Amino acid sequence: MHAEKNPIVLIPVSFTITVDDDFTERVVKYEREDSLNNEDHDGLGKSITQHCKSYVFILQDGENRGQKLRIIDTPGIGDTEGLNQDDKNMQHVLSYINNLTHLNAICILLKPNNSRLTVFFRSRFIQLIDMLGENICDRIIFCFTNSRSKFYTPGNTGPLIKALLNSSPAKRIRFAKENTFCFDSESFRYLVAKLNRIKFNSMEEAEYNRSWEKSSAESNHLIGYIRSNMADPIILNESHSVKHAQLMANSMIRPMLEAMR
Repeated sequence: MHAEKNPIVLIPVSFTITVDDDFTERVVKYEREDSLNNEDHDGLGKSITQHCKSYVFILQDGENRGQKLRIIDTPGIGDTEGLNQDDKNMQHVLSYINNLTHLNAICILLKPNNSRLTVFFRSRFIQLIDMLGENICDRIIFCFTNSRSKFYTPGNTGPLIKALLNSSPAKRIRFAKENTFCFDSESFRYLVAKLNRIKFNSMEEAEYNRSWEKSSAESNHLIGYIRSNMADPIILNESHSVKHAQLMANSMIRPMLEAMR
């Protein structure tokens, strides 16, 4: 496998893997020096990505060959440090978006085994759509990670997303097979583990190879979907700046009131 010897890893990764018959835990890492300060892999439950950061990929396959794909990695929602940290993360994301000239797509990353969507996720999702305006509704893409155990489907999370969209002002957002993509990172973890000299048997390698082929094909499908349906960018205008200023002002009210008590 070419990727095994020459991985292109722009975003640093770190995870724990069990090895040997006694299930010894080993921390596996692969990272670039210029990305170290943007990732926190030591805080359990914390958002690993600390700040928004842009990564540019030079596409290598088929009709996409030579084209640039810019992905903006953002902090997640549901930080264990509490609502205040989530507020800060969300404000940071909105500030970063506010400085962009345009967007082509927004990918919402989820896991397929959620039994419920938190109230905070629902409110932040609606807040994001409200700030960017209705034009962004046609540019929402749903990406499900860790999906092999659910046969590469949205799993239990699918009905929750449908209910969220049906009950929210953003009813224009589609949740359909065309804009939904399912991956699993286990094959990538396998490659990173191999680089860390961890051994696998032939049966495990065959499983990871199949997983790689499935997720790789789905990734190409995602890129093709964006190129075909979202090539014309959404231009971010002054109304977004006004809404962002309102959000910033609202976020300041609570701490100011608490300080006055």
